[in-house]
Amino acid sequence: MMSDKEVLVVGIDECADASLLSATVADGWKVSFTDEPDLNDINAQGRPDVAILSVSPSGCSRLVLNQFMKRLPGVAVIVISPVADRQQAVELISAGAADYLVSPVDPEVLASKINQLRSIAGADGFIAHSPSTHHTAQLARRAAVTNAAILVGGESGTGKEVLARFVHGSSHRTAGPFVAVNCAAIPESMLESILFGHEKGAFTGAVSRHAGKFEQASGGTLFLDEVAEMPLEQQAKLLRVLQEKEVERLGGTEPVKVDIRVISATNRDLAECVKEGRFREDLYYRLNVFPLHLQPLRERVEDILPLAQFFLHRSSGQTGQPAPELSPEAVSALQTYHWPGNIRELENVIQRACVLKRSWVVLPEDLMLPGQSVVSRKTDVANVVGISDWQSGDQSENSSDPDRVVLESYPGPARKHQEWRHVLEVLKRHGGHRSRSAEELGMTTRMLRYKLAQLRESGIDVDSIIAGSVMAS
Repeated sequence: MMSDKEVLVVGIDECADASLLSATVADGWKVSFTDEPDLNDINAQGRPDVAILSVSPSGCSRLVLNQFMKRLPGVAVIVISPVADRQQAVELISAGAADYLVSPVDPEVLASKINQLRSIAGADGFIAHSPSTHHTAQLARRAAVTNAAILVGGESGTGKEVLARFVHGSSHRTAGPFVAVNCAAIPESMLESILFGHEKGAFTGAVSRHAGKFEQASGGTLFLDEVAEMPLEQQAKLLRVLQEKEVERLGGTEPVKVDIRVISATNRDLAECVKEGRFREDLYYRLNVFPLHLQPLRERVEDILPLAQFFLHRSSGQTGQPAPELSPEAVSALQTYHWPGNIRELENVIQRACVLKRSWVVLPEDLMLPGQSVVSRKTDVANVVGISDWQSGDQSENSSDPDRVVLESYPGPARKHQEWRHVLEVLKRHGGHRSRSAEELGMTTRMLRYKLAQLRESGIDVDSIIAGSVMAS
């Protein structure tokens, strides 16, 4: 198995370039050397953090890179060429290479590049094969070298936190902490204490001083997910922290200096939220210094197969087994599906397929994509995940409910399915009106939006279900 910090060098003899060793071993990295024909053995060895690929000046360099990236999706690749060729450099960077260097390479430069790129191929590897995602990655690298606040937009599940980690790992703050906060998942009454901290005795139950997320992230990056869900009162306090670069704990009197880089994310149109009075305009401009956007997975088809292969490698790596292959039919099914839950849904599908597969080849029926016939696969799912609702009597009783069939296409606790069905039933009854539905459900509209986001991330097309009820009325 590969170590936690490993560089794989492909196509360069171990004795031919001592700088590759001196640049990395001194920094705690392990270096492995291999030839292109040996790439087939990498599945069993594990995944490197960064790869260095030697290419020739010939016209087949892009083909070599594509084959390598297909074998190791998500691994950051530094290309080294014996001669400086601008056209080749542009072509290889466009094809997905993280950097292009000309030998002989300065050891310190190489060590710096490797450390910056490690985050690309970490456990949450940022994969950018489609033109739009690759462009976003290029912009993210430029933003990473600054301290500018970044606002990441895109549908839920498109990889906004992964992109934020990519920026953090590519910056000079990479050795500092990365602290993530989901603003939609924290009750409003607790948000101030969690973000800014509190002193002992600040409120009932505050038995000791607590450092908030801003203090915890000092020296690194604070990621504010679903920032549009933050209440206006907390938005004002966030603005002050960004302006003054200091926080005041709840119940405290002395400000605490913080050194952080803030990356925010939202699946909403934040400019529209400003117009509606739900988000402060001054805070919007503070957070939106460097905007980045991630397209939904259905619009970046080129990313689907590399992402699926990445999840296959990760899932199999957790069990110590070789990664299975995707059949051509499974690849086609993945690339033609519309992915309402985006990358999170894809990851769930691949994890499920790794459990349900009957051989070392993943077939379309192993994917259990919505829209496939669910009758023939219910027994397998019930046996694997223990869903009592798959019993035949329960199925016949509810076979006329299409929403139930859609929901129960997803493995998970039966109680969770019942909760989801109830939420959808209330929404349908109110024609999709969020405020009235939340009132009947006994929750805030903010919490309702969070639950709907969970449904979408699980691959359930909430909008179509609600729209169907509106059209029928």
